[in-house]
Amino acid sequence: MFPTLESKGDILRILEEITRSRKTILEVCGRLSTRQLHDPVYPGTWSVLQNLQHLAWYEAWMLAWIQKRPHALPRAEWPPEVPLELAAIRTALDEAHAAVIAFLKRHPDAVLREHCQYAGLTHETVGGVLFHLIEHEFHHRAFVAHKLRVLTRQAG
Repeated sequence: MFPTLESKGDILRILEEITRSRKTILEVCGRLSTRQLHDPVYPGTWSVLQNLQHLAWYEAWMLAWIQKRPHALPRAEWPPEVPLELAAIRTALDEAHAAVIAFLKRHPDAVLREHCQYAGLTHETVGGVLFHLIEHEFHHRAFVAHKLRVLTRQAG
């Protein structure tokens, strides 16, 4: 069970920070070559593009679980994979993030305490799934930021 976030205002502030950080990351990505965007930096790991593709899909996926509450999200309703291309990933990141923000703004704080199944976990809340969304973002962002530093040093 994930820790439960119960303040919509706090979550929205964190999502605003994520928006700013993604903007910076995408600006740096826009200056990289296609080869660099696909470079895993460390063999056997995901490239920057794959990490961003995963973040875009996963945010939409987590919101789909929230919107299906209290029921499980059937595989047939999972969002489609995002193409492994920077422009498509940029759009998917924006759309998924905007949808999460819109969801929060449409509902009172009480929604954060509602029961929500998530990926086989049956004792979650909407706030718990949003906690996971945030920690997941930070986890992948650390990899992306590090790999961008390596890639831009190699280019310079």
